[in-house]
Amino acid sequence: MQRVAIIGAGLAGVAAARELVRRGYEVVIFEKSRGLGGRCASKRWEGHVVDHGAQYFTIRDERFREAATAASGDHLQRLSAPILPGEGREEDRWFHRDGNSRLVRDLAGGLEVRLETAIEEARTLRGEFDEVISTAPWPQTARLFGIDPAGFDYVPCVAVILAYRGEWLGRTSEAYALRNPDPAAPLAWTACENHKPGRILPGFTVLVAHLSEAFSREHLERPLEAYPDLVRPMIEEAWGLPANSFAAGLGHRWRFARVAEPLRVPGLPTGGHFVGDAVRASRVEDAWLAGLEFAANFA
Repeated sequence: MQRVAIIGAGLAGVAAARELVRRGYEVVIFEKSRGLGGRCASKRWEGHVVDHGAQYFTIRDERFREAATAASGDHLQRLSAPILPGEGREEDRWFHRDGNSRLVRDLAGGLEVRLETAIEEARTLRGEFDEVISTAPWPQTARLFGIDPAGFDYVPCVAVILAYRGEWLGRTSEAYALRNPDPAAPLAWTACENHKPGRILPGFTVLVAHLSEAFSREHLERPLEAYPDLVRPMIEEAWGLPANSFAAGLGHRWRFARVAEPLRVPGLPTGGHFVGDAVRASRVEDAWLAGLEFAANFA
C-alpha cells in the first residue's frame, strides 16, 4: 500500500486525504497549528465564537454538498440577512453553527491528522512516505521543496474583530454585512457575527472586518495590537456604532488570503505535489474541489 503525506489540514488537504483513503492509499495529514481549518478559521474570543477567516461558504457543487451534509448535518445553517449593497440575485450563504473551522474538523473525521507538527523540509518525509502533497500557500510550498517560488503573488488581508457592549447596535439588524466594491476604499468588508445564532454572548455586538488589498499591503507589518484602533473609526461610521460602547478588539493578518488569478503550478521534485485553492479560486468550496479533483486523478 502506498503511503502519502499531506502538509496542511485545510479543506484542500482534507478533501484530498478523504479521496485517497477511499482509493486505498494510507494517508497522514501534518498540520503545524493546534486545529484544522486553514483559512476557514474560527476563534473563541472574549466568550464569543467568531469566524475571522472565511465568513461564510457556498454549497454549489453536489459533491461538496453531499460531503458537507453527511459530515455536519443540521450544524450547517443558512445566512439569510442581506449583504449591502446587493448584487441582484443573492447566492446561498452557509455557516457552521459551532464555527466554520468545525466544518473542516467534521469532514476530517476518521483521518489520521498530526497536529502541531511543523514540516520544515518536504524531503524529511520521503523516508516514511512514497509521495508528499503540500496544500500550504505556494510560497511556503516552494520553500518546503527547496525551489524558487517564482514571484507568484498572493493578496494579503488585514482582519479585525471588534466587540461592543449592547445588542444589535447601529445598522447591524439591517444587514449581515457591508461590502465596499471600491478597491480604493480601505474598508472592503465588515460582517456582524450576531446573525449566526448562539455565537455571541448576550449583551454584545461583534463585527469582523477585512481590509482592502491596498490597505493590507501598506499596514501588513504593523503590530497586531495596532489594527483595532486603526480601523475602528471607519467601522463605527459605516455601521453607526457608538464609540463609547467599544469593549474589545483583536487584530489578525492573513499573508496569503487569496490569489488574484489561478496559479499554473511549476514542476516539483519527483514525489512532490501541490494542490489548493490557488489552482482554482479563493473560495471555501474551491479549496475542497481542488483537493478532491487532484486526488481523484492521483496515480
